[in-house]
Formats: sequence, C-alpha cells, structure tokens
Amino acid sequence: MKKRVLLLFIGIISFLSVWSQNDSLQFKSIFVGVRNNKYASIGFQAKNWSVGLENTIFIRHLNEQYIRANGTFRYSTGVWGVKFSAEAFFGTNYAGRFYDSGLKIGLDKKIGRVEFGAGVMPMYDSGMGYNTCYTVHAACRVIQEAALVLDITNIPEYRMVEHRIVPGILFRAHKLWVRPELSIPLNDNVQFTRVLISFRYDFLLK
Repeated sequence: MKKRVLLLFIGIISFLSVWSQNDSLQFKSIFVGVRNNKYASIGFQAKNWSVGLENTIFIRHLNEQYIRANGTFRYSTGVWGVKFSAEAFFGTNYAGRFYDSGLKIGLDKKIGRVEFGAGVMPMYDSGMGYNTCYTVHAACRVIQEAALVLDITNIPEYRMVEHRIVPGILFRAHKLWVRPELSIPLNDNVQFTRVLISFRYDFLLK
C-alpha cells in the first residue's frame, strides 16, 4: 500500500512538474530530441521549467513500446551560485507489463569554464524493485560551442541499474545541442560498452 501511495505521489509530480535539460535555453520553446539513441522526446519549456513526453523508437512490437512523462524544476538558490533541480518521471510500456517512476534531486555549481554537480534518485520498477540511484558529473568548456563532459552514475540508460563512467562531448549552437558519449561499465558482471548520442532542438516561441 505504501509503495502504491509513493508511486502515485511521484506520478502526480511528474505530470505537474517539468522536464529540462542541463543546457536548455532561457526562453519559451517547443523542443524535440532523442535520448540515449532510443527515446524520442517532445515537450514545452518556459525558462526554468518544462513538460515533456518520451517514447521508444526502433522497437519491433507495438505493445513493447515504452512511454514516459518527464518533469523538472530548476532554481538558482542564490547561495554560492548553487543551482537546485528536482526531476521526476513516470513511465510504462504499452501492454502495461511493467511501469517505473523516480524522483531525482540534484545540486550544480559553475566556476568559470568548469561545472560540476551531484544528484540522488530513488526509483521503483515494477519488475525489478526499488533502487537508490546516483550521479556525479562534471563539464569543462573547451570553446564556446563545445565542452568535455564526464558522468559517474548508476541511473539506468535503458532499464537496468548499472554502474558506469560516461565521458563525452557536448556541442551547442544556440537552439541545438548534441551529446555523443561512450558509456563504460564499472560492474564486473557487465562487459559491454555503449556508444550513445542524445540531442535536442528548440523552436523558440515569442
């Protein structure tokens, strides 16, 4: 019963809250993109908040498609330039065979060309149970349009919780950002490395 109440609470947050990217624009926009090669997204952003939907692509059977509602709110605390974020999601496959939800709380700080941060994300998967996930990340801007990024995390890229180190490059050009990454496993029982790419394009609104 407690789990159902928690899932309902997180689900409500995910619809009333918002989804935003770390490198989003400070204007109202409608955005489209892809996350981790697999999830197509569309959403609406207004400054530090937005709402969005994701859906899997390249899935053979329709009933195995997965859809997710995302949400985030980002806020500058005014204390040492630290930024606070709260992100939530609720997702399920079309057949209703499984569902998952989570709520991530994070803090980020920028000093000159370097930005770093950390977050914790309790999440529940109806088929795999409860996990407390984490992320520790950093970025260093090399030129105006590109930065080196690094993430150490066990937040699922797809569905499994895996400890991974993820170096990459973030390219930005006003309304577009592209992020190719190499996801390297830290678990002894996981032997494969993934090549991932995510991107987002914003259509600015007046």
